[in-house]
Amino acid sequence: MNSEQIVNIARLSLEGKESDVRLYVAKLVRTMRKTEPETAIALENLLKVAPSRSSSVLRKASPIHGDMSIPSTDENLTLLKSFEGISVEEPLLDQAMSSCLEQVISERQHSSALLEKGLRPTSSLIFQGPPGVGKTITARWLSSKLNLPFYVLDLTSVMSSFLGKTGNNLRAVIEFAKTHPCVLLLDEIDAIAKKRSDEADVGELKRLVTIMLQELENWPSDGLLIAATNHPELVDPALWRRFDMEISFENPNDEHVRLAVNKFLGQDLSDFGQWVELLVDSLKGTSYSNIKRTVLKLRKLKLINPKSFEENALNYLLPDVTKITRTERISLALKLVSDFGIPKQKAAKLTQVSRDTIRKKINEVTI
Repeated sequence: MNSEQIVNIARLSLEGKESDVRLYVAKLVRTMRKTEPETAIALENLLKVAPSRSSSVLRKASPIHGDMSIPSTDENLTLLKSFEGISVEEPLLDQAMSSCLEQVISERQHSSALLEKGLRPTSSLIFQGPPGVGKTITARWLSSKLNLPFYVLDLTSVMSSFLGKTGNNLRAVIEFAKTHPCVLLLDEIDAIAKKRSDEADVGELKRLVTIMLQELENWPSDGLLIAATNHPELVDPALWRRFDMEISFENPNDEHVRLAVNKFLGQDLSDFGQWVELLVDSLKGTSYSNIKRTVLKLRKLKLINPKSFEENALNYLLPDVTKITRTERISLALKLVSDFGIPKQKAAKLTQVSRDTIRKKINEVTI
């Protein structure tokens, strides 16, 4: 530590700017990790054991995990969401995603050996994929495997109505995450990390990309930063390249749709019998969140009103026949009768296709 840095710390302390002192010390920790590792560790430990009492950026923080505190905005909105005490749901992962995440976990288990060789364990990931495919659930699961606290950045709080404060809000979150080992999920990263060439954007938002670029360079290896986006095409390419690993999420394939239906049916699986096949067929091509929502709704319907369950379930699962062609309605009617054992009369009523037509088409197939 040089004389200028000592003077800066003394000045900020004497002025009573506690939050600025903490931010300045956190920056010193990052710059001293390589040159003065012992001093960096000592300073980092001080930040962990000495909670912030008050500040303009970290004001009225919620106490969690001992002495740690979550940063808040000037409007007293908590910036980070904590999921402490909430059970962790195991995600349904394909082989490629599972291999990538197992590598992240394995690197953390052998971090000492890696660091001795000048190698750093993966410290930043970017998740891309449509909504409802398990990005947040996977991040939470990963934090539990790494035995680290899990936080999600509430971007609605970060994006202050006073744009000048947005950068400060983001810095406060980053400083907190860097000095408190955790898994930090920056959800919808495209909202604050758009391409800097985007002419529709304002200067403040473009500066946020620069902040992220600088911070990603030296993210501490004892924590993990995960960014998630539904719109990868909007994210600045320079920022994208800074992440150690990219993981792509997609809507589940047919096999995973079946696994998801069975999982969400839970203890009611045996009670649904032939409905499982109809559920799997009707939910193909949709997200995990939609599968879960649909299955749980049907479980409730069956429990509350079992007598009308069949009619309600069919109406809920089948497409609106007024919005599909006659050919599609005939195909649906044949599937209901042949694949799912629905009586011709009921299939005719559901699809608005006559029983004679259904009977004729079935005979044509069997001949």
